[in-house]
Amino acid sequence: MHYDIAIIGYGPVGAVTANLFGQKGFNTIVIEPKKEIWDIPRAVHFDGQTQRIFQTMGFMDEISKIIHPMEGINFLNNKGKSIVNINLKLDEPINGYDESVFFNQPIFEKFLRSEAIKHNNIDIKLGYKLTNIDAQESINNLTLLNINNEENEYITSSYVLACDGANSFVRKALNIESFDYKCDQDWVVVDYQVDEKYKINTDRYQICDYKRPTTIVPITGQHVRWEFKVNPDDNLETLEDEKNIRKMMKPHLWRLNPEIPLHSGKLLRSSAYTFHGLLAKNFKFNNCFLLGDAAHQMPPFLGQGLCQGIKDSYNLCWKLSGVMNNAFNKKILNTYSLERKGIVDFVIKGAMKQGDIIGSQDWLTATLRDIYLNVASYIPKLLKPLKFQKPWKIKNGMIDNYLFPNDVNGVIIPHPSLDIKVDNKLFDQYLGNNFGILLFHNDINVFNEIKNLESAKIFDNNIHLMTEDNKFNQDKKISSWAKENNISAAIIRPDQHIYGCVDDEDIVNNIDKLTTKLKGELFKH
Repeated sequence: MHYDIAIIGYGPVGAVTANLFGQKGFNTIVIEPKKEIWDIPRAVHFDGQTQRIFQTMGFMDEISKIIHPMEGINFLNNKGKSIVNINLKLDEPINGYDESVFFNQPIFEKFLRSEAIKHNNIDIKLGYKLTNIDAQESINNLTLLNINNEENEYITSSYVLACDGANSFVRKALNIESFDYKCDQDWVVVDYQVDEKYKINTDRYQICDYKRPTTIVPITGQHVRWEFKVNPDDNLETLEDEKNIRKMMKPHLWRLNPEIPLHSGKLLRSSAYTFHGLLAKNFKFNNCFLLGDAAHQMPPFLGQGLCQGIKDSYNLCWKLSGVMNNAFNKKILNTYSLERKGIVDFVIKGAMKQGDIIGSQDWLTATLRDIYLNVASYIPKLLKPLKFQKPWKIKNGMIDNYLFPNDVNGVIIPHPSLDIKVDNKLFDQYLGNNFGILLFHNDINVFNEIKNLESAKIFDNNIHLMTEDNKFNQDKKISSWAKENNISAAIIRPDQHIYGCVDDEDIVNNIDKLTTKLKGELFKH
């Protein structure tokens, strides 16, 4: 049987990908060896941009019911005293949503799967394993093993999307190598369920104790994520034992609630991990693409592992959909790897920096770190490595880097307040999953001239005058952003990133040049 899309792996990235392409109407198959969702939380964090993706998928109302925002995180020294407290509520939410929220992964996955099965164009093969892939230039021949009866099935697909995790069969079968950042760190990750009778303090702590760096993060409900750095003299054979875990929890348990007894609650899991920094050298081979952990692995200190996997899927979906609908030039698929590698490289390096800050086990280094953070608490710019809100700027790919350079090209556009709707739609929903133009100039004649440009037909009237009177400017976020960056008009991509923009000089002519450049990159000739 032939499919448009074959998705390998049905974890959270695979399930998001299935829904994205299912909504586009493509004939899709999902292949996953496990029959059940792993009922243990692993990923726990979404950022604001990820929530914007859920908004465009129509999922955010349901997702909002299962998340808990992080208001800040307190960094403590080895004596338990606060070094610096990062208050996330002081930062304007660039993406409209809280920039750091926590969730329960099994609940999230169940929701995604319940949505996916609503699409008649998705076949979900649970209990099936991909055992061979012949990735030719225009077609993929796949061999599936039915784990129940050990029988093989053979299918073909136009495209393969590998969401099959860190040990990706697809990546290995295609001989795609990874760059190793050599930042391996050994930590024990613990998920702890507090007894219901104890109300817990939901403050988050990073305990920068050089003797045992420790993280305490309440997630949702009574679920608390602990992380303990492994010491050189730890007995690795007993490290994950409950007795040992509770011993490591003992000095800090009171922070959740002083009345919680040491042996109460339930350890959902305790697992020793080596945190890696790995990045595939290419996310694409012929018509096969790597997404999520199949393409990259990163230390967890920025909570970006799953977020970046979802962003992989979102970036690829609008490009691949355009190609499959015979609208876009197939060459744009090469920008997927280029764009995503650049951003994930930025994320991995940022996570490494934060890991070095919080995880030092050298007394002198830790002391100097504490002094630096104490000073930084009075000079906010010095706290940049510890911030969770990032620009996620695309530096190379489908953006304008030479015609009208601007620092915002490649950056995701700010989202107005979530209280503001037009036609009962939030900003991203209103713009839709298409290219568009936003004009920040008061002259209606300029607006009409742009709409009447021959080149502007590619936007199919998705052109909007974002003056002070526009309802989406009620909170002044977008107009202030445009003014600060000297923008009079901007082309927005389907993923809300800025393709390019122009200033106040010769707006119509320059937009025409920018749009003509976009057409040359995007469309078939």
